[in-house]
Amino acid sequence: MLSQTLYFENIILMTATGPKDGSLRLKGDKIAALNSPPGQKDRIIDGGGGLLIPGLINAHDHLELNTFKRLKYRERYTHSRQWIEDIEARFETDPDLTGPRRQSLTDRLLVGALKNLLCGVTTVCHHNPLHKPLRHDYPVRVVKNYGFCHSLFRGDDVVTSYHRTKAGDPWIIHLAEGIEIEAEAKTEFEQLVQLGVLQPNTVLVHGVGLTSPQRQSLIERGGGLIWCPGSNHFLFGQTARVGELAEAGKLALGSDSRLSGEFDLLAELKVAHQAGQLLPQALFRAVTEDAARILRLREVGLGRVAEGGMADLVLLPPPIPPDPFVRLLEVTRAQIELVMLGGRPLVGSPRLQPVFEATKTQFVPVCLDGVEKLMSQKLAMRTKKASVQEPGLTVQ
Repeated sequence: MLSQTLYFENIILMTATGPKDGSLRLKGDKIAALNSPPGQKDRIIDGGGGLLIPGLINAHDHLELNTFKRLKYRERYTHSRQWIEDIEARFETDPDLTGPRRQSLTDRLLVGALKNLLCGVTTVCHHNPLHKPLRHDYPVRVVKNYGFCHSLFRGDDVVTSYHRTKAGDPWIIHLAEGIEIEAEAKTEFEQLVQLGVLQPNTVLVHGVGLTSPQRQSLIERGGGLIWCPGSNHFLFGQTARVGELAEAGKLALGSDSRLSGEFDLLAELKVAHQAGQLLPQALFRAVTEDAARILRLREVGLGRVAEGGMADLVLLPPPIPPDPFVRLLEVTRAQIELVMLGGRPLVGSPRLQPVFEATKTQFVPVCLDGVEKLMSQKLAMRTKKASVQEPGLTVQ
């Protein structure tokens, strides 16, 4: 029996320009219509006055590093090279490193998926090799069309890496991950310019040490920045200045891994807001439309709620007056009503059981941070069998 067409009513559709009362018709993995009448056979879903937003985009994560605890060995670093050297020196001696390193890659990657999915992220950019478990049947959408180099001091040859990347795909590199007074962080941008790889498809990660003229040059050259303020504050006690980048639509937000970053993208959004640089609306764009554009995502409609677009959707509780964009900065993952990937519900509130039934998605009860939820049976069983579990999630 085919899945029913879903018709969400009593919802507020959130766009980058603001909220709009409306309805949404969903057929298969696509958004069939906005603000149109339901069909005779549609399954009507009451959205409870909630905010329906596009699935969030986490522009920077290391998906296999999310079973590690947050670690550092100095109060403050001035450059990420120092932190990496401290970590590597303890690979075989620190139990906080040796334990997670013994876990299977497949199970660690599953935790990375759950970290993102449970907080409303449906698309992740993974800054590491595209491991085999990420290529098929992974619980969240992983960006596949991109090139990357770790940094100027690690990984592949920078020029070779850039020229291996298709012109239409983003090329991503950690850069200026250190404070501005640190000479190495300050000069890295100019090195990219001299190497000829600071191009419109170049995407920098962190950029803490970028100067104001360098940030302006990045905008003029058409590149973008992925901001990870939680990781930056943890390691350096400060973060990048990003106001002009956000205004130009050249800023995306990333959680980084739990080895240095926040618990998830919702926590990262809170830290970003507390930095006092951007209004809630700009932060919304940084995890939706602007992120999709910077990462040059090919799937139609990712980062937007649009007719004909991919049905990666998240239902939040009703907005908080007077600024509806604040809802995303205040919500907890346990309060999220529904997360859908390609028109399929993966986790949701018990009251939205009809969504699972209409899409022929088998489900089981789970507990998330003390709150009862429903989860697709397939994902729940994978979670239950894994050797390492996502904190706060219990499969019954």
